Amino acid sequence: MNFFCSSVAGASPFIGAEKHCHKEWTIYLDKGWTKQEGFFHKGGSASWCKIYFDPFIKIETNKYRDFPLFYDKHNISNCIKLDNAVPVDGNIQADPVIEVQYDKNFYPRLARDHLTFKESHEILFDCLVENVGIFSHNNNRQIFMPKQNGLDTLTVRSVFDYLGVDYKLFEITREDYSKVSHVGKILAKDHWGFTQIMEIKDSVIASGFYGDEWVLRNPYYVNALLQHRGIDLTKHFDSVGECYMQKWFDQYRSKLAKNGKMSLEQLLQHICNDFQIWHLNTTSFISPLKHPDLLRLLSADNETILGQITNGDLSKSIIEKCNPALLDLLDQSKNSDDPDWFG
Repeated sequence: MNFFCSSVAGASPFIGAEKHCHKEWTIYLDKGWTKQEGFFHKGGSASWCKIYFDPFIKIETNKYRDFPLFYDKHNISNCIKLDNAVPVDGNIQADPVIEVQYDKNFYPRLARDHLTFKESHEILFDCLVENVGIFSHNNNRQIFMPKQNGLDTLTVRSVFDYLGVDYKLFEITREDYSKVSHVGKILAKDHWGFTQIMEIKDSVIASGFYGDEWVLRNPYYVNALLQHRGIDLTKHFDSVGECYMQKWFDQYRSKLAKNGKMSLEQLLQHICNDFQIWHLNTTSFISPLKHPDLLRLLSADNETILGQITNGDLSKSIIEKCNPALLDLLDQSKNSDDPDWFG
C-alpha cells in the first residue's frame, strides 16, 4: 500500500514500482493495487487506501490509517519522506494545487469516569473479536502467524484460535528479511516495523503490532497519561521490582526524565499518528490490536493501567479467556526472545 504521486517528470522512486500516467500526474504504486473507474484501491476493511486520479488527485483511507502521508509542492507519498507531513485528521488532494483540509473534532473525548478491569477487558475482547471476525469473513488468502512468544503476538493468536480461524505458524530469519523488496527496505529506514517482517506473496500476516501503543503498554504514553493522575510511573516500577515489562521500561527511563507534561489531546494525537506497519506489495498485514474503541482504555482505572504496563495483566486476561494454553509459551519478559537483528 505504497505510492508516490508526482506532477513533475522523474525517475521511479523505488525499484519494482508500477507506473501509471493520468493528465499531468504520474502515479507509482507497489504491487497489489486494483484499478477501478477513476481510482486505484488496495487493502481490506480495517486498513485500506484509495487514490483518485479523475477528475483530480485525492487520497482516501480508513479513519485511523496505518501509514504516514507526506507532500511538497509537486508530490504526495506515503513511503518517501517529503517536506510536509499530514496527520491522520488531515485529508489531501491536488486540484491542481496540493492542499490539506482537516476534520473537526476528529479525536475522541475521554470519559471522566474510570473503567474497571472487567470493563476494560470487555472492550479489548470485543475489539479483537470484531477485528478478527470481520477480517476472516472477507479473507480468502492464506494467513501466517509469526512463531514468537511475545505477549501481543500470543494475544492475537489466542483470538484467532477462539474464533476458529486457521493460520500457519512461521519463523522469520535474517535471510528471509534480506529478501524484502526495495520499497520495504526504504520503509525500514524510518519505520521499525519493517525491520521485523518478511514478504509472503499473496498472503496475510497476522501481527501484534500496535499492542503497546493502543493497549496501555507503551511507557512513554502511559507515563503521560498517569502524570494527569499524580502517579510517577518510574517510582511505581521501582516499587514493583522484577516484572514482565521491567527491562523494556528501563530503556525509557532517561526519555521519561527529560520529557515534560503532555496534554491528553496531545497523547491521543501521538497514539493515532504512531505508524508501524502496512500492506507491502502483495503481502497484507492484519493488526487486530488497533481499533477506535481501544482509545477508551485511556480511561481505565489506575489499578488496571498499572497492572497492564508492568505485567500485561489485561492482555493476559484475553489469552486466559481465548486459549489459556498459550500462556505457557509466554516469554519471561518483553522482547526477551526476539532475534538480535530485529530493529
